[in-house]
Amino acid sequence: MRHLIATAVTASALLGTAPASAQQAQTIHYAGGFNCGKDEYATDWNIRKDASGEVAIAVYYQQRGSSQASWLELTERKVDGGMRLHDANGNPRLDVEAEGDTIRAIWMKGAPQSDCSIFAVSRSESPRDRFDHLFKLLDTPAPGEDVAAEVADATRFPPIVYALPELDQNSYAERYETAITGFWTRYRQTLSAELAALPISNDVERQALKGRVDAAFSSTLRASANRDGFFELLKTLQETADRLADNGIDPVTTLGASDAGLMCQRFANLNVAYDYFEFDKLQLALAVPFDYWTRDMAEKFLEDAPGCNAIKKDYPQRLASQWAEIQKRQQLIKKLRAEQARLRALPATVATLVETRNLQPDPEQVRLGYGQSDLAERFFGKPLDARRDELLSIALADITAKAASYTLDKPHTPKEISDLCDKLVYLRNLGEAQTSDAREKCDAARTMVDEKQTAAALEKVTAAFASVEPNSEQSKAARALCDTLPSTLSGRAVSAVYGACQEETVKLAKKEDELRCTNALAAAGASADFLETTIAVADAGGMSETSLKDLVCKGVTREIGVSFSTSGMLIWKTQTMTVRFPADEEPWQFVLKENEENGADWVLAVEDEHTIERLAKQRMRVEVVSACFMGTSACRP
Repeated sequence: MRHLIATAVTASALLGTAPASAQQAQTIHYAGGFNCGKDEYATDWNIRKDASGEVAIAVYYQQRGSSQASWLELTERKVDGGMRLHDANGNPRLDVEAEGDTIRAIWMKGAPQSDCSIFAVSRSESPRDRFDHLFKLLDTPAPGEDVAAEVADATRFPPIVYALPELDQNSYAERYETAITGFWTRYRQTLSAELAALPISNDVERQALKGRVDAAFSSTLRASANRDGFFELLKTLQETADRLADNGIDPVTTLGASDAGLMCQRFANLNVAYDYFEFDKLQLALAVPFDYWTRDMAEKFLEDAPGCNAIKKDYPQRLASQWAEIQKRQQLIKKLRAEQARLRALPATVATLVETRNLQPDPEQVRLGYGQSDLAERFFGKPLDARRDELLSIALADITAKAASYTLDKPHTPKEISDLCDKLVYLRNLGEAQTSDAREKCDAARTMVDEKQTAAALEKVTAAFASVEPNSEQSKAARALCDTLPSTLSGRAVSAVYGACQEETVKLAKKEDELRCTNALAAAGASADFLETTIAVADAGGMSETSLKDLVCKGVTREIGVSFSTSGMLIWKTQTMTVRFPADEEPWQFVLKENEENGADWVLAVEDEHTIERLAKQRMRVEVVSACFMGTSACRP
């Protein structure tokens, strides 16, 4: 038998005729895998010949799924009947035989486990080059089956990080962990999207769908179903079967695997990816969710399972014990599907959206127990989202239309918009983007109504008070408008109308006061010159003065009537002021006395006995009567 290294590489590569000192240090690489019982190991061999001609063989091996690796530093020794690789202590570790680009090996001492098989490694690129090629595959944005199959094959026995140059080990390990996870996530997302988009209207299209599922459930399952991938693939299968059933197509006929060999192979691949007992493996292995299994399917599985080494006897036993529960769930599924169909058939109106709370199932028809929450999302979540989008669009369009057509003669519109908007933003099954869109359109509608309402209401108030005459029917109507209009408004319009009404009412009141003053002066029976004379008025700080004209006008604002009369002549001439208070039937009689002191022209006095008695009864001094006309703080007994 030829020397191992001489056989593994050409003489010119490592054992050329040049003296050893003239040769460059060289390394060649082999890769492969082996089994120890049911466990798989990847192995990388780096065979290095240095400039002195010494050959060292580094053998790395790593159990599938483990982050730990082991390695041996070995040298070759020729023995009778073959070649062996020994460790530094002289222990034979591997018995090897080289043939072309392949080295066949069998463990001797120090095997990872006791029942390791004979295996082979083949000439390969360096671990670094293999990683670099793998990274290119793993960076595929939307991987299909061809790339997935290549990655699954390459990662069955992936390069071992510890076989890399020491400076590359950490960075390559981190990149690989991130890249492999991202790749299979994108693969499963691509698969789900493609299956959801494939047409299923005829037999040819449905056969293409089945072909896509079968390809995904081939040997790729070894890698794609690893970790969380198992349940993601199960979800994709469920969605695919549901879509078929929603369209009146039997998932069993379209997707089901009736071949026992195919079922067994899928089970074996699933065991590699997910090496635990998981009853749901039956669904992936037969490509049909339990919700659509028939009795014939179940019986055939029980018949075929014993002939498949990959299927432990626990699986048929579990199926037999769970079959009654599977059937109960299938009956529940029929009810859920019927309720889903009812919701789909409801008219596309705002009323449907509001009354069903965004297409929520009738609680009288749908009663889900513990562990069945997934069914609510499955039948009343994503499958109804397109219809929900349609209903929400109709509702938002209705809100916008109501706001655009709003006028003051539609007083209920603002509340209708506000009530509907309040209901929309709290609907179930609204995504973040939909909620944001609803809030945005509702805010815009409210703003539009508020602006239109405010402008129209202010215009109405302005028109009501325009050129209004005091104490007219028009003035009464304007005041009545200010009393009733705010109750028909909302938001900013209310405060705006209150402010406008207050301003206009003040203006009107001033006009009315001016008119009453004019009328009171005309009824006072005195000349304009006389009314310009002044009278003393008591206030908190002593005495002040005001014109008789102001006294009359101030009095009329308090509904106090005043008139003047003159009697006598010369030094016997008397100026009388008759006062009529609103609560008194009889007038009060006062006289104006010339003020002998500096200040006002007149002071108020009383000579009428009846008036004197009335003042005494009310304990009112005559000096403060004028203060009551003017409304000063001195107006008190």
